[in-house]
Amino acid sequence: MSNKKLTQINRLTLSIILLSLMLIVSYVEALFPFSISGFGIKIGLSNIMTILGLLLLDEKITLLINVLRLLIMGILFGNFIRFGISVSGFIFSYIVLLVFLKKFRFSITTSSMFGAVAHNIGQIVAISVFTKNIGVISLIPIYIVIGIFTGVMVGIISSILYDKLKLIVFD
Repeated sequence: MSNKKLTQINRLTLSIILLSLMLIVSYVEALFPFSISGFGIKIGLSNIMTILGLLLLDEKITLLINVLRLLIMGILFGNFIRFGISVSGFIFSYIVLLVFLKKFRFSITTSSMFGAVAHNIGQIVAISVFTKNIGVISLIPIYIVIGIFTGVMVGIISSILYDKLKLIVFD
């Protein structure tokens, strides 16, 4: 679907809605901490909005929305280390989503799965840098499995929502 059919006000409105949903979902996920080896695990439901942004808007707007989400969540609920870990995971994930979803046109679910795995690897890399502990890298296989599971869940939800939203947004 081409996003050229959207007016500026429609693009702005959709961007604000996606950012708002990202913030709400990120906050709700933060209320239910679950950890392995002291490192938190979240389903990553805000990635649904990232995927929808890439499909319904474009790469630059979606990047801006995510940067705003990271800054707002970092200011409200984080610290420098948590912010750095979040940014690292996002960068890895966003690049992988761009490649798999936009360039190679993999399915939404497959792209989401690879994006989630990349996000987890990015976070583990950041954790090893911040803690100066290379041993943290040994957790990557566990986080790959978790990323596959959560990425598929997010991908399925994103796919269903995209099928519904593209009719509303483009028609």
